[in-house]
Amino acid sequence: MYTINLLDQLINSFVDSKNIDDPFPHKFIENIFPSSFYNDLLNNIPDTGLYTPIKDTGSVTTDYSDERFIFNFTDKNDSNKLSNSQQLFFNNLTKVLFSKEIFQAVTSSFKETLQFRINTFSDDEKRLFDFPNLKFSYRAALIKDFTKYSLGAHTDNNTKFITFLFYIPSTDKLKANGTSLYKPITNVKGSKHFTLEQTQQNFKKIKTCPFIPNSVLLFPRTSNSFHGVEEVNIDMKERNLLLLNYYFIKVQ
Repeated sequence: MYTINLLDQLINSFVDSKNIDDPFPHKFIENIFPSSFYNDLLNNIPDTGLYTPIKDTGSVTTDYSDERFIFNFTDKNDSNKLSNSQQLFFNNLTKVLFSKEIFQAVTSSFKETLQFRINTFSDDEKRLFDFPNLKFSYRAALIKDFTKYSLGAHTDNNTKFITFLFYIPSTDKLKANGTSLYKPITNVKGSKHFTLEQTQQNFKKIKTCPFIPNSVLLFPRTSNSFHGVEEVNIDMKERNLLLLNYYFIKVQ
């Protein structure tokens, strides 16, 4: 069921697409999935009622937006909500996304950026991630953002290694509401999560990746990977994404 062709297409796309360095290393790739697979992906998206408000998961701070909902494939409580056919579909998809081949293709594409980050770990990070014995974990989830979802500039937690934001709308009506990438214009700390007002004061928006069907934004987490989302869904549409994250495993 798609697995071989899907794996090959993803690897080729990640390897062949160019790295964009402004304002930080990233890729934006269109037509990332085979068209027939993408249509099946849209048809298998769970009902909205099966999602959980992300603020109820404990994975974000209490001041996070009320407008983001998550369906976490690495949570059995969520996966068990799916029909048998949906479970089969998403099991095949996550098998590909979590494969060593995808990991190797993407890390090779960002080799210099990733190596620089690892080489410049702080002493705390070295202890936290048991450097040089680094190990990684994966998480995949579906996201729905609603009418007032927004997110100021931030770089993500330092446990994040690489982020993939697969845009999976059915149309391009929310084209303007993709992820914005920022460059600091003042001396800012990479670990801080900025409000929208602070973002306007302290950052220059370099670009907004178009929120178009079957596309993906991916980038390594660095101290300069500032990104966010301006207010979306002014016409009351839901904003669907598939997230894939690679993490450093922390020492217990």
